[in-house]
Amino acid sequence: MAPEIRVLVVEDEEETRLLTAALLEGRRGITLCGLAGDGLEALALAEQTRPDAVLLDLILPGLDGLSVLRALGRGPLRPAVVVASQASDPALIRTALRLGASHYLIKPLNFDVLPELLRSLCLGPRVQAARACLEGMGASGLGVEAAARTAAVLSTGPAGAVALKEGYAAAMSAQNTSYRCVEKNIRAMVERLHRSGGAPYAALMGGVPAARPSNEAFLRRLAEKIWD
Repeated sequence: MAPEIRVLVVEDEEETRLLTAALLEGRRGITLCGLAGDGLEALALAEQTRPDAVLLDLILPGLDGLSVLRALGRGPLRPAVVVASQASDPALIRTALRLGASHYLIKPLNFDVLPELLRSLCLGPRVQAARACLEGMGASGLGVEAAARTAAVLSTGPAGAVALKEGYAAAMSAQNTSYRCVEKNIRAMVERLHRSGGAPYAALMGGVPAARPSNEAFLRRLAEKIWD
């Protein structure tokens, strides 16, 4: 089983706050650890509950979302923070990301993809394990980080249950790049590993394949390895 992601929801509008909680509860791998209606309450709950992720509105009474971001950044155990706002001003988005937001979503939210996004942002140990595995095979370049993040997301469900595009989405967000670039960088990395045909690569793939494996075939093997 994938680990549960503990989420704190911070939203000043009660109806939206309760609706968000209702739509998140029961989603695979998601546990709500608190609901906050203002910035000060959010910081208090974050200290009490130590969430893995915070879903944060920016327009809040008492202490606004940007101030909450600053305060969370001073804490010893910073959670992943996903800003959920109606504001789409590029300068504001850049400021939120600079202050430590892990991701920025513009309302209305798509609750079908939100759980996987939260999970992907909270997978630091799995990303590190995938990265170490790739570097142990001699992989290098931008494809390493993209592949590590994608494999970490794929590892959150049973084999084949998580779509490749969901893993790519995490890599796109982390590297601020496009689907095409993520796919290209991983493909180039796999091509280099396949040409070298080293023992760690052969061990991962169950022998050196006759032809370069697809990105998906390689990444799912990597996901299985870091989950074992």
